[in-house]
Amino acid sequence: MAKKLTREEILRIVERAEASAAGKTIPPEDAPPTQPEGGIGDLGDDDDRDDGDDGDDGGGGPGLKQADILLELAKAAATLFHTPADDAYADITVNGHRETHRIKSKTFRQWLSRRYYIAVKSAPNNEAMTSAIFILEAMARFDGEQREVHLRVAESGNSIYIDLADNTWRAIEISADGWKLVDTPPVRFRRAPGSLPLPEPVSGGDINALREYLNVSSDSNFILAVSWLLAALRSRGPYPVLVLAGEHGAAKTSFTRVLRDLVDPQAIEPAALSREDRELFISANNRHVLAFDNVSGIATWISDTLCRLATGGGFAVRALYTDDDEKLFTATRPVILNGIEDIVSRPDLADRALFLHLEPIPDDKRKTEKALWPVIRMMSGKPFDFISGSTDHRLMVRTHFP
Repeated sequence: MAKKLTREEILRIVERAEASAAGKTIPPEDAPPTQPEGGIGDLGDDDDRDDGDDGDDGGGGPGLKQADILLELAKAAATLFHTPADDAYADITVNGHRETHRIKSKTFRQWLSRRYYIAVKSAPNNEAMTSAIFILEAMARFDGEQREVHLRVAESGNSIYIDLADNTWRAIEISADGWKLVDTPPVRFRRAPGSLPLPEPVSGGDINALREYLNVSSDSNFILAVSWLLAALRSRGPYPVLVLAGEHGAAKTSFTRVLRDLVDPQAIEPAALSREDRELFISANNRHVLAFDNVSGIATWISDTLCRLATGGGFAVRALYTDDDEKLFTATRPVILNGIEDIVSRPDLADRALFLHLEPIPDDKRKTEKALWPVIRMMSGKPFDFISGSTDHRLMVRTHFP
């Protein structure tokens, strides 16, 4: 049976895994460790280690179990922290860039499993991984710093950061000096399922170019649409609810997609409006912009929920398999609703809404989806000069008049 690893061996394993992750020369397996013994945490004396068989390498004698190895591999390379809601997260380095993931997420488990395999050329068992994840979550909550984790848009100081959602986790920084791409923003972002990358922004864009792709009949309607767009670039509300109404053929769905994808492109089409407030808050937990298509009527309780999403609110539900613990969903999100009829009837939601009426588009002025969307994707990285200029004034006003 395999011999369990000692303190010196785990230090050597960590060094080899870190060297591999950094693209450096991997020290030979028999090379003595160079890290000071206290460099990755006090593991205790070998004789103090538990000799039980739960999660070990299958052998007897003193040494480190698989869970111990996983813990040390994580502690050596991940920065653990928690959010104000006590969700446990970790910053990790992947191919030279920083990523942020929930510790219990599939991605973090895969990252840790890969480091384990690089180090010992075998796979950890499920029990060891579960034990390690449980301890890492506890360390993040009780020993790590508290930090906010944002979805697509964040603010720090006098700057706004927009997650580009690309493979290298870059962000767009917008400040009074303009905009620029940053490799490692000072804020933390998380990636929800279905999030798509924004096009890399380019200089020289003109917001008026957007008007060609929005079915607006007047300057005032275009200004309202752009106003909603600027408001959606805030990381916190309140946000206006954009309500689009028009007959069949008024391009309501395309209008909705264009505005949504300028801020928060998603793999799914604008969805039907749910009749359950719990589902709305779950959607808000995974998307910065909530876009709902072909709304035919809004129930009273859903109208109230949309108000809470626009100005800030939450939803509590009992956690699975517990009697006392609650799972809290809190969110404030920009919302777009579109429908044929006048879909907003309650005054509290109407007070939070911007209303646009769209006229039907004549047949000779219609564009096919195949021709329309490649052009929109090409130009969607261009309005940031305007957005930056508009944001400059808002940031400066907030600086001088908090």
